[in-house]
Amino acid sequence: MITIDIELKDKPGELLKVLTPISKYGANIISVIHSREDKRGGKVPVRIVIDVEDSEKLKKILEDLEKEGAIIKKIDGKNKKVYLDVVVIGHVVDTDIKDTIDRINEIGLVEDLDLIMPHPDKESSAIMRIIIDKDKINELFYLFDKLEKEKNLFFIKSIL
Repeated sequence: MITIDIELKDKPGELLKVLTPISKYGANIISVIHSREDKRGGKVPVRIVIDVEDSEKLKKILEDLEKEGAIIKKIDGKNKKVYLDVVVIGHVVDTDIKDTIDRINEIGLVEDLDLIMPHPDKESSAIMRIIIDKDKINELFYLFDKLEKEKNLFFIKSIL
């Protein structure tokens, strides 16, 4: 048996979309715990316990879950994805914030962004919530170092 902890958008039909691939690859659903009371940021945590024949089928199920928009947080209690809150200080907008986000999204996913821009001539700051595979954090930190040098920005990181 495999326990998969995911997060889904809180909207009708999302749970059905992630249960379909499990059935498609012949896995047996043992239990589903859908915790709407623990909703955070428009996402609902769901724990699915399945019985699957082999690791290749499990891999395909996980790939399809992500294609359907599920964020896979843990597999059998081991973190797969983590949230990273990052404060960016500098001329965030003037240094092409879209380019910065696009480059981060090649490694992880900027899920949320709040921008504070006191005056066009002054430095701005932004806080980004990034979802990233646990094993790609060092790659992301390397990108932050590169962006700091290229764009004269400063990144403050906090892993949740």
